[in-house]
Amino acid sequence: MERGNFTTKPKSLPKYISKEEISSILDKAKKDRYRNYILLLCLWRTGMRVSEVVELKKMDVADGNVIVRDSKHHKDRVIPLESELGNLLGLFSDSMKPRDKLFPLTDRQIRNIVYKYAPTDLGVHPHTFRHSFAVHCLKMGMNLRTLQKILGHSSLTTTQVYLDIVGKDVKDDFGKVEW
Repeated sequence: MERGNFTTKPKSLPKYISKEEISSILDKAKKDRYRNYILLLCLWRTGMRVSEVVELKKMDVADGNVIVRDSKHHKDRVIPLESELGNLLGLFSDSMKPRDKLFPLTDRQIRNIVYKYAPTDLGVHPHTFRHSFAVHCLKMGMNLRTLQKILGHSSLTTTQVYLDIVGKDVKDDFGKVEW
């Protein structure tokens, strides 16, 4: 795109994978190591950043919510938990002390866990779970402002990027219809 003397590159859309592809990754982790399964499920069903999961403590999971403390923009936020994940996190952390980290792992260790279970041809990274969460929520009809709050975006414009992806999927799916 040319604009005056400047050339602007179109912004690429975030990479995401389907619910079915996520399920396949989760199934592999569930059969291998329970902690890894819970970790990946947490990434998928909360949309949390890896840095936020690394800092997540037992006391941050309560009353059907996860409290993300001092996130990217130095603000706390609350993410609702669906009941299955809430119950699994409760059982998983049952013997922990309130200030214990749920997943005492580094960003790199979490990345390696994702790589262990994700097919290499998909190019999945930990942040792919966040993008996939956002796209899935919008496809299921979640309000954009609600998604903005859950993801912790300070600007609605940041969250709107996911609308472009959902719009592209609609066009692709429509193209599959035979007339």
